[in-house]
Amino acid sequence: MRVRHIKSLDIWFVSKGNRVLYRGRENPWHSSRALQSALRREGLRLAA
Repeated sequence: MRVRHIKSLDIWFVSKGNRVLYRGRENPWHSSRALQSALRREGLRLAA
């Protein structure tokens, strides 16, 4: 998975290959909710 921050738009992207798993203003490394939504789109669940 790849995490990118577009500073000019202040948007974070989490992608795997050509699929965008998360796109939003919250940093996925600091927000468990954003990371959970990205993993859920990939078919994984975060425990605890």
